[in-house]
Amino acid sequence: MEQIVECVIAGGPQHGTIRRQFWDPQYPAPLSLVSEDGHVCLAAARRPVDSLGNRFILLHPLATGQQFMAALTISSCRTASAHVSLAA
Repeated sequence: MEQIVECVIAGGPQHGTIRRQFWDPQYPAPLSLVSEDGHVCLAAARRPVDSLGNRFILLHPLATGQQFMAALTISSCRTASAHVSLAA
């Protein structure tokens, strides 16, 4: 069954962009998207976020380690803010 997941893009022209897209966990292909420069960004990390579903880091092939770590930070901050807003 498809679900809407949140993706943070690491590297490339869309670095730091957060987007939502459909994902079917029973489909064997990895989550991916084609960036504005034509490169395929693949899921490099997945974080379950309680009842909110899953959050993915999509890695551009030219991304640096620093960009990947920044995307992880963005993902962690959004998780923390989601918990704060749910608790309020």
